[in-house]
This record gives sequence, structure tokens and C-alpha cells, in this order.
Amino acid sequence: MQHNYLRAMILIVFAIGSAVMSSEADSAAKTQPNVLLLVTDEHNFRTLGCYRDLLPQEQAEMWGPGAVVPTPHLDSLAKQGVICTRAYATAPVCSPCRAAMITGRYPHNTGVPTNNKVLDGKIPTLADRLNDAGYRTAFIGKWHLGGSGKPEWAPKVDGGFQFTKFMFNRGHWKKFVLENGTPAVGSTRNGEPTYDVGDADEKTFATDWLTDRAIDYITDPVQTKPFFTVVSYPDPHGPNSVRAPYDHRFDDLRFIAPRTYESGVPAPKWLGGGKNHPIFRGQDMSRYFGMVQCIDDNIGRLIEQMKSVGCLDNTLIIMTSDHGDLCYEHDRQNKGNPYEGSARVPMIWRLPGQIAAEQVYTDPVGTVDVTPTVIGMLGLAADPDDQGRDLSSVLSDVASAASTPQPKPLTFLRNSGTTAQWVAAVDDRYKLILSVNDEPWLFDAQQDPDELLNFYMRPGSQGVAERLGRALRQYSIDNHDPYFQNPNIAASLDQVIGTAADKQ
Repeated sequence: MQHNYLRAMILIVFAIGSAVMSSEADSAAKTQPNVLLLVTDEHNFRTLGCYRDLLPQEQAEMWGPGAVVPTPHLDSLAKQGVICTRAYATAPVCSPCRAAMITGRYPHNTGVPTNNKVLDGKIPTLADRLNDAGYRTAFIGKWHLGGSGKPEWAPKVDGGFQFTKFMFNRGHWKKFVLENGTPAVGSTRNGEPTYDVGDADEKTFATDWLTDRAIDYITDPVQTKPFFTVVSYPDPHGPNSVRAPYDHRFDDLRFIAPRTYESGVPAPKWLGGGKNHPIFRGQDMSRYFGMVQCIDDNIGRLIEQMKSVGCLDNTLIIMTSDHGDLCYEHDRQNKGNPYEGSARVPMIWRLPGQIAAEQVYTDPVGTVDVTPTVIGMLGLAADPDDQGRDLSSVLSDVASAASTPQPKPLTFLRNSGTTAQWVAAVDDRYKLILSVNDEPWLFDAQQDPDELLNFYMRPGSQGVAERLGRALRQYSIDNHDPYFQNPNIAASLDQVIGTAADKQ
């Protein structure tokens, strides 16, 4: 009896201690800012007014003079925080970039080097870390890290997010509905879900529908814990279609093909020759602009609801995309290569009181940097296994960081897949691309923002390729990138560094 009594007392003390610890964790969490991560899909950075404002007119209006889409709500976020002008998809295809974004690891170390693979469950995600910090975590929209399921609502592999009812694994659906409280694709043909817009309206079109679900979650009055919510829109990814009135709102613009479309300048071999050459259609750009404006309007609606419940200014907001869309530049649509339109993404950070307003950060950022930077912004313990950089102190006060001498920062890109095609290093001006089937390419954003010319070995660029090449070599060692075992990549790296002996 005495043994049982002592055992019971130990259990009671343990329970009280656990409750106190839990209460302390909850109390600490309540002082933390919320986190809202807005992710678009296949989004050309030039469609945001805040980016166009920082570009020469010919770069800002790539599809013709005056052919622009207003994005006042995203522009407002940028003005109230920091806009990153050289942000890049770590691998410019959906799944590998998303894996890097949500883990802080390079794609080949996440189990998701290419599309439709399953995220390695042994790697802590940003959701896992914020769960431990007392956050309530939700993912609303396209996930694309759970394998081949399509759409697969509430995927089996969910990255540790607590609320996943409105998470779907993959697909670019245009209409969603609730059937007896259960989410479903609203457009079908022969009983199968389709990407058709159909009769989607402001309640059922995917962008609107997902925003409504996010508003319900974020503004839930009974919740006391801070939230980490990802809202992942499947647009403006193709098919380029959108609900009324956005479907014809930009039809009157005079769209013309980009300067690099059918330019006559020989393309790099890593682009893949003349295959997939699209016929330029202004109507296609009109629908793309419509998707972008629908997203902007819905982000404005979400922000207004957050303001009405008083949580806006205590929320770290990050807006970015998983990759760009060339939108006919260099005779291509979509993504998958290191050109700016494909690999460069919008990235905006806002948190009043911690991130100074009206900042422009011109050094490179990779989507692999998102998770460690969020952790840094929240003052939480860093993970020594992170491969991305914690840029929280830099983005909080760009001017102060710029006044402190430091090595020139870089970010690194690689092609999606398990077979090496190209790798790249990017600084604030140059981009070095090493590939399996071409000489090294060096782009100079200052002298040739259209990326038509190769500056490798040109007068005036001495030492640039060598510097970026050495950084690539160190990246490959630090992050165990198997692409550098490819003999052509290795030979190209030796070439730009100088000699194979220099590796010793």
C-alpha cells in the first residue's frame, strides 16, 4: 500500500510539473508574433508594382509599354517592410523549392529533389519547430510535398502542421466547394476533377475560397495561441484562366512579346534547344495578369480582416513564390532554368517594430533561407543543421547591416531532379552557371539585364567567375551536393577556378 501511495504521489507531482511547464510555454508563446507565409505558384516578379518601381521602364514593362497589372496590396506590404530584389527559388520547380523553403535544407537533402516526391519525415519542418514553441500551425492550399496524390486533401505526409483540412497535395484547380463540410474540387468531367473554371465565382474560385478558409482560421476568436499559417495559392500557375471579371480585365492592354523572344541571339545549350517554343499570345498574358490581380485583391481582403481583429501588426508576414514564369522571355513559358524570369521570385517581409519600413535589400536571398530567417525573427533557437542562412538581423535593418563590413553574400541554385544539368551561384550583380553540356556562362545584371550575353572571360569581368566558382565549390562540400560528382560539372568548375590542383 505504501509503495502504491508513493507511486501515486510521484505521478501527481509529475503531472503538476508538466502542467506548469505547459502553462509557461503557452505564456511565452502568447508574447510571440504570429507568422503568415503567403506562397504563390509560378509568379513572375515583374507583375508586382513594388518591383516595377525599382526597375528601369524597359525592364518593368517587359510585355509592352503600359502593359502592367496593379498590385496595391502587395505593394503596401513591401512599403511597410523590406523587399528583396534578388530573391531566388533554390531549385526553380514546385516541390524541391517548397521543400527547401519549409525545412531550411537544400532540396537534395530533403527527399524532394524533384516534383511529386515525399518529404523526409526525419527533417524538422518550420511547422515542427513552431509547434514546439507553442504555436498553432495550419497549412491552407497547395502543399506538393506528399508524393503523387492529386488532389489528396489533408495529405498523409503533412510536414507536422496541426490543421490540414484545407491542405491539398497537388494540382492547379480553379474551383473548390464544401460538400457536407468536406473540401472538394468543384469542376468535374465524367466524375473526375478538372482544372476548368466553370461557373466559379468570388466564393468558389480557388484563390477566393482559400482566402476565406484562411480568414476563418486566423480570426477564430476562441484561439489564444499565436498562429503560424501558410496560405499557398495554386495561381498564377497555368492553365492561365481566372474567374470573371478578372478573365477579361486586361484584354485592352497592348501586349507585345518580350525583347528576348525570338531575339536571334544564340541561346545557351542548358536551355535545351528550340523545343517547347511557344507562340506568343497577348490573351495568355491578359489571363495571367488577371490571376495576379485576383491574388492581390484577396491578400488585401485577408489583411483587412487581420486588421479588424487587431492581429495585423503583431504578425510576421512573408510573401514569396516557389518559382517564376518566363512568360515568353527567351522563347519559353514557365520555369526550370536559371534565367531571371524562371528562378527569381518576389519576396517581401513585414513586421512593424522589428523590420524597418521602406527597405530594399539588394543582396541575394534563396528560398532555402526562409525557415532559418523566420526562426531568427522570432528569437527562437537556431538548428545547427540548417543549410539556409538566418537573415533576420540583416532584413530587420538593411542600412545598419550594409554599414558593417562582411563578405559578399551569395545564394546557390540547382536544377530540379536527380541528374545534374546545371548549378548556379548568384551575388548582387552576377550569376555564374555551370552545366553538363556548355561552357560556363556568366550573366551581368548591370550591363545585360536581359541575360542575352555571356560575360565569362570578357574584359572587365576578370576574377568574378573564379570567385563565384570557389563559392560553388565550398557549397558543394558543405551541403554534399551530388551534382558536383558529374564529370562535366566538375570539369567546368575546375575551368573557372583555374586548375584542378587548386582544389587541394
